[in-house]
Amino acid sequence: MVKVVMLLILLAVLTLGIIWIIEKSPPKNPADDLLVSNSLAIPEPETLGASTTIAPRPSNWKQYSDRVMGFQIQYPDGITVKKENSGTLTVAKDRLIVSISSETLPGKDTVNTVAEQDIDQKMNKMGDKFELLETISPVSIGSITGITYTAEEYSTEITYFYVPKATGYLFITNLTDISDDKLISTSDDIIYSLELL
Repeated sequence: MVKVVMLLILLAVLTLGIIWIIEKSPPKNPADDLLVSNSLAIPEPETLGASTTIAPRPSNWKQYSDRVMGFQIQYPDGITVKKENSGTLTVAKDRLIVSISSETLPGKDTVNTVAEQDIDQKMNKMGDKFELLETISPVSIGSITGITYTAEEYSTEITYFYVPKATGYLFITNLTDISDDKLISTSDDIIYSLELL
């Protein structure tokens, strides 16, 4: 009987001790859980071009401004910059091909929604000729945060960028030959130089 009483007293002391510790610890803020979970769920933007290479863009690069589409880019000598009848800007040389077009956002869609819809349409249309190589992720282009993804379409690797702007978004397609690191670096530098006007 004495052992039972001692055990009950010991349990009562432990329970009171636990209650005292809980009451003395500061209250937990539920927002802390949200901050932690959000910081894990949203990846940091990837940065292209000059910021990921040792040498910055040379100062002798030319500048192209397009007031209608509302952006400017820089590009090196030997690159052809041509505005197509469709309004798309093509920046090209040999196996370096970057195109930029201005698009409107339908309804209340975001660039994320548009990119997801584009991927779904390509998967449905191309079937096994379409493979998503890099999923949609944020990307810093100049001072803007957009989104990007890379896919293989009919054995060609293509990287797409969606850059939000006031009236919609800029849609950038990089078709540059991935087997040439120098061309890829140059095309990334051209895309990264983009600034909204």
